[in-house]
Amino acid sequence: MRRPSPLMRRMAIAGALGVGTTGVLAGVLLLGPLAASILLAVVFALVWPLAAVIRHVADDAPYQSAVVVAGAAAAGVLCLPGLVRLLAWGAVGLAVAMLVAGLFILIELVTPERRPRPSRSQRKLERLKQAELQEDEQLIASLQCPLSIEELCGVWTETATTLAQGAGPRDRQAVAEVRRICLDEFERRNPTGFHRWLDAGAPANPSRYLLSTPPGE
Repeated sequence: MRRPSPLMRRMAIAGALGVGTTGVLAGVLLLGPLAASILLAVVFALVWPLAAVIRHVADDAPYQSAVVVAGAAAAGVLCLPGLVRLLAWGAVGLAVAMLVAGLFILIELVTPERRPRPSRSQRKLERLKQAELQEDEQLIASLQCPLSIEELCGVWTETATTLAQGAGPRDRQAVAEVRRICLDEFERRNPTGFHRWLDAGAPANPSRYLLSTPPGE
């Protein structure tokens, strides 16, 4: 079965909100402002703590705010008698509900589409990635300091060991950037030894080529 398009889903949700709003207003007229306020407060007070507990214990929270869930539940309870009252009005009540639903759909169509807010697990993963990137940047920044060529050779050897041990995608990306910096420094500080090292197949330990010069040079 073909799924409805995002636009159709937005229109359906907007229409449902319009009908629900009409039901809530009709419920207020039916019960009176005082009774409607008491009903809203009681339902909100009962649902809000339960929604907050579920959101706290769930690994991936099914909703963003417990307050919104409690408010929607309270409005839904008040909406039911209001919709019954609208049906009792017959064609007039149905026309009013359709008119408000059409107004909500029109507002939704002229409003720019909102980007969905990331879930708690997505935000946690994003913070973890940012922390990892900061660690990589600190490592790379330390290599851009004036380290000695002996230290750079040691770093290159360590990266070779890391790759040999089966580094993950994140470690491979960091190793690639570290090695790029080392290569630039090798060529800048000792171009002759650097090219001899490359001609030898770039072995894991470049110190024997970069820390000495061939006889006669």
